[in-house]
Amino acid sequence: MHRKKTIIETKFKEMSYLDYLLILHIKQLRENREWTQQDLSEEMGVTKSFVGNVESFIQRHKYSIRHLTLLAKAFKYKSVSKLFDFPTPKYDRVRLTLKVTITLKEDGKPGSKTAEVIKEEPV
Repeated sequence: MHRKKTIIETKFKEMSYLDYLLILHIKQLRENREWTQQDLSEEMGVTKSFVGNVESFIQRHKYSIRHLTLLAKAFKYKSVSKLFDFPTPKYDRVRLTLKVTITLKEDGKPGSKTAEVIKEEPV
């Protein structure tokens, strides 16, 4: 039996703190409804992997103004303002420290990647 090999890396990403908080808030709303990332992507009418890419923080994807309407409709909100039911960001930008785990395939090539935010700090 082969053991899967993993590589753990530390990566950094800078982004708008508002974008970061919005992503976390939408993820919480999704989880409260027991929706998968794919479920929300389908509800929004975007590619199956879109929400996963946004939530991973590894990819450059994030929610745009266009996505706010799609999200509001997916969650059955009458106003997009309901998507912003969280405290006003304390800073403009944030630097995220990510712990990225890469599982290697049997041929040694990179397979799945997951990222965990282990630190956030203002820029």
